Amino acid sequence: MSEPPSCQNDPSNDGHETASPTDVTLDVRELTPLVNDLAVAMLDAAGRVAAWNDDANAVLGYDETAALGTHYRAFFPDEARAANRPDALLERARTEGRAENEGWRVRADEERIWVREVIAPIWSDGGNEDEDGDEGGTRGPDDGDDARLGTPRDGAALCGYGWFLHDRTEAHDRERERREEAAFLESIFEAQPDVLYAFDDSGGYIDWNDRVPEVTGYDESELTEMDPLEFVPPEHRDRVADAIRRILEEDEYVTVEADLLTKSGERIPYEFNSARITDDEGEVVGFTGVGRDISDRKARERELREEKALTESIFEAQPDALYAFDEERTLIQWNDEFRQISGYDPEEIVDMGPLEFIAPEDREAIGNAIRRILAEGARITAEGRFLTSDGERIPYEFNSARITDDEGNVLGFTGIGRDVSDRKERERELERLERLNAVVRTVDETMVAAETREEIERAIVEAFADSEMYRFAVIGRFDAGAASGRRQWEPRTWAGRDADEIDGVIGSYVDPPAAAAGRSDASLEADAVRRYRSLRESEFEPWRRDAVDHDYGAVAVVPIVAGGRSFGVLVVAAAEATAFAPREREVLQEFGGTIGHAVNAMTVRRLLYRDTAVELEFESTDRGDACIDLSARADCLLSVDHVLPLTDDAYVHYVTVAGIGPDRFRDLAAERADIEGLRRIDVQGDESRWELTIRNATFVELLAGYGARLRSNVVDRGRATVTVEASPDTAVRELVDTIQATYPDTTLVSKRTVEDSVETPGDFRNRVESALTDKQRTALEAAYYGGYFEWPTRNSDATAIADRLGIARQTFHQHLRVAQAKLLEHYFETAL
Repeated sequence: MSEPPSCQNDPSNDGHETASPTDVTLDVRELTPLVNDLAVAMLDAAGRVAAWNDDANAVLGYDETAALGTHYRAFFPDEARAANRPDALLERARTEGRAENEGWRVRADEERIWVREVIAPIWSDGGNEDEDGDEGGTRGPDDGDDARLGTPRDGAALCGYGWFLHDRTEAHDRERERREEAAFLESIFEAQPDVLYAFDDSGGYIDWNDRVPEVTGYDESELTEMDPLEFVPPEHRDRVADAIRRILEEDEYVTVEADLLTKSGERIPYEFNSARITDDEGEVVGFTGVGRDISDRKARERELREEKALTESIFEAQPDALYAFDEERTLIQWNDEFRQISGYDPEEIVDMGPLEFIAPEDREAIGNAIRRILAEGARITAEGRFLTSDGERIPYEFNSARITDDEGNVLGFTGIGRDVSDRKERERELERLERLNAVVRTVDETMVAAETREEIERAIVEAFADSEMYRFAVIGRFDAGAASGRRQWEPRTWAGRDADEIDGVIGSYVDPPAAAAGRSDASLEADAVRRYRSLRESEFEPWRRDAVDHDYGAVAVVPIVAGGRSFGVLVVAAAEATAFAPREREVLQEFGGTIGHAVNAMTVRRLLYRDTAVELEFESTDRGDACIDLSARADCLLSVDHVLPLTDDAYVHYVTVAGIGPDRFRDLAAERADIEGLRRIDVQGDESRWELTIRNATFVELLAGYGARLRSNVVDRGRATVTVEASPDTAVRELVDTIQATYPDTTLVSKRTVEDSVETPGDFRNRVESALTDKQRTALEAAYYGGYFEWPTRNSDATAIADRLGIARQTFHQHLRVAQAKLLEHYFETAL
């Protein structure tokens, strides 16, 4: 501790009066106990350090030796010294008796500290006392002269200063931080665009920011009196009250949405995020929070809901399957059609990847398509079989595209799956139809060259059996059983199946048993193609077993008919279960007719070029025949000279009538509805020749279906003698049964085999030439080679040809007509 300062004359006292050095002393040690924990220093009258205690050493960082003699201003920062603040403080202490100050001071290590200081001047009273003793001062250790701090008495001399410091750096820093934090919070509070509020635990308004009065319309005085629930409409108050209760009692943070009710009654959608306020002991004293206007968000949410509702309505209204997968290939969206088609529950669908809905054999192709979508962004159309929960495979076309966000990031892919079963079936049908037509064309070419019915039938069944679309084919004929009275179908020609497998099941397709009744969709009796489909799953066990064993899925039963007559049935089995669609059946229907006509034409052809034939003679009085009826009613002789087919059921009959006048015959013929045309050709004596067009009402109509022809038909007053010629392979018994069934009053008189000489083309020419005169033959040749018969324009007319022959035009015409008549007579004389 340094020696205490003494009051003495010192030129550094700036002219102030000072005490003598021997007059007064003041020891700093006497002051230390009075100001515990304070740094105490003694300054001389010039402001230099004269002594200080240990606390001053600790606060200012100087040791005592270094501090002594240091002027008071040295402990101030540069800016304070430049402002002459140290001298001002000393002056204020001297003149006012005391100077208090807070500010920065500089330690010996140049670190700044914040101090609170008191400077008091030390005065010497020269040992005088007033009546009250040591007024306002402090006595020194010498009982002689007095030294006092504070306000000087008259005549007192300045000895120096007492300097008392309290280091408040930590408190100052804390206060600064508190002020900064408060300012920061206040700036946030006021800068917040949302409303900020604070209520105590009884609901009283504590604080708010400027946004509260701006938004609500209430002024400051009104806000201080308002309860939190007054800011929300009645219907929202229970919800908000519950949120406040939870803040104060249960949860530290609560978020609640409610309308903010303004003073004008406007309702604004708000989101309130609140937290509890606690004191230092953790007691809840209220709550504070932020209210945010969510009108825009609500509007966006409403728009999104409307957009989502529209999207979902479109999504669900889509008749196809819609789907969306994320980039991890997890199904994130689907419509009800997708769920129904797949057969899976929604709980199962969410865990399934795209390839799980695809048949295994198509997964590689669909997987490659998905990779292209995600990697290249291409819109992909791919076909594959949709695999349902029960294992069904449905042909589908998938049109998919990539999903990206606004920045182009890939989020997944979406698409539409369309059932193309119908299209695939149409494609398959067209393919089957094309192949069926190819088979038919092959058979048509064979039928043209075939010489026997067996050859035609063999070509047909082999053509079907050789096609990869079909498994086998069988042709059978019906045999009218006398005992049973019903037609019995008998297989005659087959290919693709063994002989011992042909009867039985295959026959049941032609004549289904009662157990299989109703399993076809057309009736054979109506001469329509009958079909059986999906036979591998048929409820009729024999069909199902046979279809599985021989790998076929459908069967068509094709009637072979011509002119109303049945020539048997063609049974064709196809590999596909859906074969024999309507267009295929149409082709088969027509094909069955083609076969029937080919068989019938072959029968007729064999009859024309035969050397033997079967001749049948009938006698009939059945008035169902138009010619017999006319002869009976006219009581005349009627001879059928020739019959010319006009259509399938209409024929032109050329007849000669004797024993009745033309007019009477015309009247009787006109009475029959089946005689659609009547024309008299000529009348010679008591005979007249007629042309009659008759529909479905003569023997001729029945003969055409069996390839037989009428050789003669003479009806004498209602009794006809009819001679019919048929090929040796004609079903004679069936023909006779058909005639007698149609015309019951008919009897078969005789049946015999006749032999005819075969006439060559040369024989026919010789026979014609022998009937012509030289002039007739010359006229016929000149007309033919001269272009007289060309049409529509003749190269030569009758006059030019007659001139070349040197005869008159009329003579040429006479020779030509007679020659033509003889030629036609010899051509047609062998047949009616």
